[in-house]
Amino acid sequence: GRSASGGALGSSVAVGLGTKPGFGNSGATGAAGTTGAAAGAAGAAGPSAHLTKKIQKALTLRVDSQTSREGLKCLSGFFDENSVQTRRNLRTTIEGQNLLLHKEFVDSFSKLESHIESLDKLVNALDGACDRAASQLRQSKSDTQPILEKASSLRNESKAIDDKKEVLSHFLAKFRLSENDTQLVRSGDTPLDEEFFCAFERLEQVRKNARQLLNTCGQQTSGVDILHETSEILEASYERMFVWVQQQCRGAKSSVVTKTSTSELDGPPCAVLKRVLVLLIERPVYFNHCVRDISRVRRQTLVTRFFEALSQGDSSGARPIELQACDPVRYVGDMLAWIHQNAAAEREALATLMGRAATSSSAGAGAAEPSPASLLSEAGSTLVSFDDILDFTLEGLAQSFGTRVKQVLESQTSIVVVYKVAQVFSFFARTLQEALKRVDAGLVVTCRDLHSRTYQAFLDMWERQAQRLRQGVAGVYVSELGAPPFVMEAVNTLSEVLSIYEMAPVPAEEREVDFLPVLSAAFDPLLNHCQQVAAMMDPSDAQVFLTNCIAAMQGPLKKHAFTAQRVAMYTSLLDDHVKMLVSSQAAAVLSKLGLAERLQALRAKAPETPLSSVPELHPVSLAATLRSFYNSLFTGGALTLPALERIGNRSLRAEVRSGIAKLVASAYEELYMGVKELDVATHTPDQVRTLLE
Repeated sequence: GRSASGGALGSSVAVGLGTKPGFGNSGATGAAGTTGAAAGAAGAAGPSAHLTKKIQKALTLRVDSQTSREGLKCLSGFFDENSVQTRRNLRTTIEGQNLLLHKEFVDSFSKLESHIESLDKLVNALDGACDRAASQLRQSKSDTQPILEKASSLRNESKAIDDKKEVLSHFLAKFRLSENDTQLVRSGDTPLDEEFFCAFERLEQVRKNARQLLNTCGQQTSGVDILHETSEILEASYERMFVWVQQQCRGAKSSVVTKTSTSELDGPPCAVLKRVLVLLIERPVYFNHCVRDISRVRRQTLVTRFFEALSQGDSSGARPIELQACDPVRYVGDMLAWIHQNAAAEREALATLMGRAATSSSAGAGAAEPSPASLLSEAGSTLVSFDDILDFTLEGLAQSFGTRVKQVLESQTSIVVVYKVAQVFSFFARTLQEALKRVDAGLVVTCRDLHSRTYQAFLDMWERQAQRLRQGVAGVYVSELGAPPFVMEAVNTLSEVLSIYEMAPVPAEEREVDFLPVLSAAFDPLLNHCQQVAAMMDPSDAQVFLTNCIAAMQGPLKKHAFTAQRVAMYTSLLDDHVKMLVSSQAAAVLSKLGLAERLQALRAKAPETPLSSVPELHPVSLAATLRSFYNSLFTGGALTLPALERIGNRSLRAEVRSGIAKLVASAYEELYMGVKELDVATHTPDQVRTLLE
């Protein structure tokens, strides 16, 4: 650093003094002498020119450059006094400083030179040692070359053996079951737990790998040997699972296969049972035996629980069902409700236990719900049908329930109660069909059969009642002309039946056709009987009697839409009877008032015959008849008909009275217009019509 500063200082000062830079070199003295000679010559030639040149050079000197500043900074370190003498000796001083710097540089590099020489000696010694070591290594290599070749050969053989060992271990892991796993799947001393199922899965994987080996690699001998070796182990494991399920279906262990609730079925014992049944699907013979045994145990348990519910009540605290035996409808309904609840739970439980068999049955049957006929395993053998198992399990309930229903129906004589029971059967047939997802389920068929039998018994009871009516026709006499007690009893009974049917889950478009047999059985024999009774009466009384009977039968039918056809039929019959009654009663009124005879004479008179020449139309007698008619109109005696008061229906009674008034008014109008020239009628037809109304 000092050398660099000195060089910069020398250059700056040299420029200021008019000398050339670089005076620090070895030829600086010679250059200075040459410069001085030149300067002397120039001074002799012309001092003013020399001075001018110096002044110009001083003016062109840049004191603000980096080099000048560094030179001045270095100069300030040893230039203490600014005097004429020091300025004159400045060059000498600077050269002395430069010389000192070179000496220090030489002294510093002399130590470095000694170190480099030492290093050179050391490198030469090391080079000799390396030569000797290389010579020894060449000798050792030539001596150990056979050993190295032998070691390399052994190393390659060891690597090949390790590769074969690894391949063999992988092969054994994929194509051979370990001894521990073999003992797990074959030994009956160990329980069926997670370790057993894991070992069984590894066994299945080994066989799968062997089949894949046969199909892809063409290793026929190895694949066949592996399958043959593992087939015995596989069959032993299936047999062990089969024996385990058989043990669960016997004795105290049977509680495992009778679980129903979801929480119980998800428990550890049932979880093992479900996994075993899923695996046994591959062996249909074992699977079918196991499922049938499970179904048998569950059937016995279900029947036992049904008997307990009948006599002791449910575990939920429900009262015994047989306490309702005095009420057949409640009794049958409670039994069917219990059966419906437990049948749905039983179906879910069996579907959970059978697992893939039940689900695959649904897919195999091509239905949205599991209702299979059969299921084929991978081996082609037929698995037991899920529906058959469910029907067998619930068959015990159907038998016990059918026996009790038969006892109830044999002791019951009420038509309404029998019909209610029939509707209960119909309702639960639909409900059980939805719960069991099948139309031909055993319980559904049982309910439909009981409904058909009960419904037929209901119709037979109506038929027996009709027979009793037919046998008693000769002795029947009705004096009040109203609907007799046997009609009102049948009407009240049918009203209850209609109310019950109104709540039945039958589509609206099917109701009229479905209920028509009931109407035919209940009212057709009754109407025939009423007509036979009316045939023995006076015609006028017969019309009133039939009107009352038909109106009574029509009354409850008007409240229901599905009886519209029968209502229309009865309306037509009523219209016919009302017309006949109006006609007969109007004729009686006209005859009673004397108008019928006058009107008949008027109609029989020839056009050219004078009115006064007809005795019935003589003005005196005709005037007396008309006065009597007018008096009866004002006193109300004209339409006082006792037969009309016996019509029970107020609207029909008013309709008959209005019809009679219209006929009487029409007859008067005809007579009025016919005898108008006699001028004996004092009231116009409109006035008479008003009085009659």
